[in-house]
Amino acid sequence: MRKNDVIYYNLYQALSEKACPVCQCKDQAVGSYLDNLLYEFVNDYRTRDRLRETRGFCYDHSWALQRMGDPLGQSIIYADLIDYLIPSIEKGELDKKKTLLGKNNKCLVCIQEQETEKRYLRGLLACLRDRDFREKYHSSVGLCLPHYELAYQQVSNNNIQAVLREVQINSLTKLTAELKEFIRKSDYRFAGELPGEERDAWIRAVGLWVGSFNTKKQQQSILKQKETD
Repeated sequence: MRKNDVIYYNLYQALSEKACPVCQCKDQAVGSYLDNLLYEFVNDYRTRDRLRETRGFCYDHSWALQRMGDPLGQSIIYADLIDYLIPSIEKGELDKKKTLLGKNNKCLVCIQEQETEKRYLRGLLACLRDRDFREKYHSSVGLCLPHYELAYQQVSNNNIQAVLREVQINSLTKLTAELKEFIRKSDYRFAGELPGEERDAWIRAVGLWVGSFNTKKQQQSILKQKETD
């Protein structure tokens, strides 16, 4: 993969953060998709048709979209969905085989998210063949466990597998040491010690285990709330 490729660039930049680079790139892409949806495609008839087919968005992405604001754009989306749904309710079209909200249909954002995830996982494995990227990856926190598992299962190159293993073990070892340091400083006997890098280890542990959620912004929000409590 070329260094001027957008996937290479995005992944390389994400390696500087304390979170899974694939999660970060996926979050950024999904955020851009939602932005474009609200500000450019709410009146696009093909987008409207697809939203009617899927009956809107899944729970997580519905609220993610809501938190982004833009009351006008969301009003346009939901007014169209409601107008499309009312006739079905009037006709009593509801049974075990047919649902009003189309639970078996994939949310448009979920589809975009899954495609982006696959693209960046493939990109990561290709990027690891590049020496500069590989060196930067060695200094990163590695991947969240779900993405590590997916990446490791996809790669057949023994050298790339070794890099993935080494970085993941180093990351896990460092994180567990930080968690134990956080536990130690939580003891009243050491309450006077200033917090260090371990202060957000408990947040990063969740991101490592299940995948980062809104990565950097989410960590900052939780820490800010913790400091005001």
